[in-house]
Amino acid sequence: MRRATILRVYLVRQFLPAFGAALVLFALILELVDLFTNLWRYLALDAPLLAVLKILLLYLPSSISNALPIALLFAVSFSLGSLYAGNELGVIFGSGISLAQFMAPLFFLSAILSLASFFFDDRVVLPTLREKNRLSRELLKQRVSLSNADLAVISRDGRVVYRAEYYDDSGPVLSGVTVMERDDRGAPTARIEAASARWEAGRWVFSRVRRFERLSSGSWTEQAFGSWVGEGLDEGPEAFRSQNRDLSELASSELKTYVAFLRKAGLPFAAALAEDHKRFSFAFTPMIVVLLAGSVGGRFRKNVLLACLLSSLLVATAFYVAQMISMLFAKTGVIDPRAGAWAPLFLFAVGGIFLFRTART
Repeated sequence: MRRATILRVYLVRQFLPAFGAALVLFALILELVDLFTNLWRYLALDAPLLAVLKILLLYLPSSISNALPIALLFAVSFSLGSLYAGNELGVIFGSGISLAQFMAPLFFLSAILSLASFFFDDRVVLPTLREKNRLSRELLKQRVSLSNADLAVISRDGRVVYRAEYYDDSGPVLSGVTVMERDDRGAPTARIEAASARWEAGRWVFSRVRRFERLSSGSWTEQAFGSWVGEGLDEGPEAFRSQNRDLSELASSELKTYVAFLRKAGLPFAAALAEDHKRFSFAFTPMIVVLLAGSVGGRFRKNVLLACLLSSLLVATAFYVAQMISMLFAKTGVIDPRAGAWAPLFLFAVGGIFLFRTART
């Protein structure tokens, strides 16, 4: 027992410096990629140096979060590869300690990092990324419009349907508005046609209105108003805004609320639901990465540094490409949003378990 503890401590001491160096290196690479992507725009617009440095600082938490899985993969495979190259791994296995027992501290560490990364992303990465994107758009003179054209919104569980030719978010104002009110069976009970509607004090104020209402006899009446406010017609402006918003900037609680709103309004929600589940699936990435790295780390005997670096980049690239493809299928409705978020993690977990069981031990 004491011998196993000493060997595990030795592995952790080998792992931590490599992990720290790899995390700094890969985070720096991501920072430089983001900088050089927009560098020509900064130069063309004579952006202040301090503002550019602030953007890089705000992007640092995102860079650390994205670099964490790659750094873990490299550090674990490099630590085991170094032990194998120095014939130390064979001695450890010969003493009766299996690969799973030897790597127990790293699995424990990966579980802690998985839990911590979820809260770090939600509490630190998302707010700083939102501010970084806002400052970057301001610096690059890019404007994001939430106005929308030719839209329809279903509200109150299908009992109210809004139709508008245009929504101006600066008002907020709806133009060319038609509202259909229905009963529980879906039969129309009233219809409102208005030239415009303005959001005031938590309700829509309609202008130049024609209102048609069905009587109990089945006939319809018509009334005209210069200005009119309908009871229950209080679906907020967020329902009419353009849905091309950056979901990566929403916190988990905000994203869940947004998914519920899209469902209620009868709007497409697959992309938002897939992004919501991706937040949770991505949190398990450190555990999968350690499993994969442990299965391949002891296979490198020569050129350990280069082999570990290349294998880390290849595995990370394969995972992100698989995730990108599955999320694309999920957002376009080809597969279920939940499957799109969890499938890559499941596939790589199965692959990691298979490789781990066939690893040298």
